Amino acid sequence: MKKWIALLMALAMVFGLAACGNKTEEVPAASSVVEEPEPAPALEPEPEPEPEPEPEPEPAGPTNPLTGEATETDLSANRPLAVMLNTLKKAMPQSGCGSADMLIEIPEEGGITRVMAVFQDPTGVGNLGTIRSTREYFVFMVMGLDAMLAHCGASTTANDILSQTGYATLDAMSHGDLYWRDKDRKARLGTEHSMYTSTDKIQEYLAGSDFRTTHEDGFTSPYTFAEDGTPAGGASAQSVNVAFSGYKSTAFAYNAETKKYDVSVKYNGAADGSAYVDANTDTQVAVTNVVVIPTSQSTKEDGVLQEFDLTSGTGYYACGGQYVEINWAKGDMNAPMTFTNKDGTPLNLGVGSTYICICDTDSPVEFA
Repeated sequence: MKKWIALLMALAMVFGLAACGNKTEEVPAASSVVEEPEPAPALEPEPEPEPEPEPEPEPAGPTNPLTGEATETDLSANRPLAVMLNTLKKAMPQSGCGSADMLIEIPEEGGITRVMAVFQDPTGVGNLGTIRSTREYFVFMVMGLDAMLAHCGASTTANDILSQTGYATLDAMSHGDLYWRDKDRKARLGTEHSMYTSTDKIQEYLAGSDFRTTHEDGFTSPYTFAEDGTPAGGASAQSVNVAFSGYKSTAFAYNAETKKYDVSVKYNGAADGSAYVDANTDTQVAVTNVVVIPTSQSTKEDGVLQEFDLTSGTGYYACGGQYVEINWAKGDMNAPMTFTNKDGTPLNLGVGSTYICICDTDSPVEFA
């Protein structure tokens, strides 16, 4: 019995060991949680490109103080040259008028007018004429511009003013070598319609003399300009007509192609005029701006000579086929004539030449 029990125990141990040898190790189940991938590192934003600096505006170059036009050299310190021109019908055509930066027309005695042509730089203009005498109101306009005046004689009051103020001029009476008489015109038209000078003669004289050719310290030009001087809110000024007297009228017709006013002259009340021509170039005078100054005109005690109130008032400005009312002022004889808008701001003239008509308040002025 004991043998059986021992045998059974031995067998049990053998089977137990076998079972132990066949036991498989349990493998832990894979986790069901999916690991999130690590986020990619944030990219640094590319820096915005530095904006290129705005180019510095080129400094404006020099301009003509009377026209606003660009010039090669600075003319602002130079005194302009003013020349008294004859406007009688038989004296036409004039020489040099088409090259002027500014033309100023004012009546004289007997219903005639004179034109004062003003040149900031007269170089190369050529002949100037025919030359006539000046009057006190032209002297006042000259003094306001601090201009050099070429003329042949003057009225008594004009001479008195020039003498009392010491304002030197290029009078043919004292600078006869600067002038000459055209023999053909003298023979055909008379002595008074035959005097000329030239820019070459005047500039040659000035270069060799002590005549003052530059402005006094502190002088500044009173005029400002815009590339397009057409007045905002203006009325139509395709044509402008200023009747200085029954003898003389000046007309302006706007040319849209050139953006200038073609100038014509009328005599003895004629409805149609003739072109205002420069004999140097045989071309019609054309200007960018037209300024009309109606003011009080009266006859002096001598019953002949005229005088004008040049203190201040209202007038008209035409440019680009439009016109508006403006204010003007001069006052002191040495002050320049200035122009302002009705709100008091400075009037910007269009870049180019200007024709100023000073007439009696009763003179008909027509715009169309």
